[in-house]
Amino acid sequence: MSIQLPPSEPNGVYAPPPYTQQAGQPYGYRTPQRPPADNRVNGFGVAALVIGVVSLIGAVIPIVNYATAVLGVLGVVLGIVGMSVKLRRKAMAITGSILSFIAIVLSVVLAVSYTAGFINMLNDIPAADQRSTDAAGEPGDADNPLAIGTPAALGADTPEWEVTVDSVLVDSSVDDYATTAYGSEPSEGHRFIAITATVTYLDEGSALPSSDLQVTFVDRDGVEHATRFGNPQGPGTAFDDLDRLSTDDTATGSVVIEVPEDTMNGGLVRVALDTTAECYFGAH
Repeated sequence: MSIQLPPSEPNGVYAPPPYTQQAGQPYGYRTPQRPPADNRVNGFGVAALVIGVVSLIGAVIPIVNYATAVLGVLGVVLGIVGMSVKLRRKAMAITGSILSFIAIVLSVVLAVSYTAGFINMLNDIPAADQRSTDAAGEPGDADNPLAIGTPAALGADTPEWEVTVDSVLVDSSVDDYATTAYGSEPSEGHRFIAITATVTYLDEGSALPSSDLQVTFVDRDGVEHATRFGNPQGPGTAFDDLDRLSTDDTATGSVVIEVPEDTMNGGLVRVALDTTAECYFGAH
């Protein structure tokens, strides 16, 4: 009976067999060993996962997302390498590759979107000279009143009246505006002003100026003052006494208003068409 000796290397050093010897089995019986379990940490997969998470967060941050696309490409490369390494866990490498790819797409899309939005914002900012004009408002606004003598069209959808403030006269004894001749004096600290306006009816049919239009004075503190019963007569025909006007008819009338003397300088004349339209004129 021959005895089988353990295998050895050519130099006489003992080399363990690639098989395990189970207890109770004859010496010659060999049981194949199982391959090592695939549970060791995958460094490339961990790196890919970390880069994927960081690049995904950076993809939604303006300016930063310009760089996260490159970072996402690195994450995809590391993920592919991690999936190709043998005997290493693949889950983190796969997840990192997916997150990195999503980050690349988001970075490109959002970077283009943010850039386009920024360019549009710059285009919406008017030039310096345009800003100075817009800051004053549209012509006829309280911040940008029309000059005395400038006609203005008033109407909701289509012009109904054309109004021109011809003059704003302060109480005096001159012949063209002698309010004291009527025996009426303003309250202490107040002055009478006479606003003369020319109106033209533009709509179809006819209308009464005093019914459609209201002429008031807004002092520099923003307080609006209207004519009151008992105020003296202004130059020419009173605005309230103007006759009904037909299409393209024109008439001129005056309104006398009592205003505080200390706030009248810098005030504005306001002409309003019911509640649908208004226009401001520089008084002084």
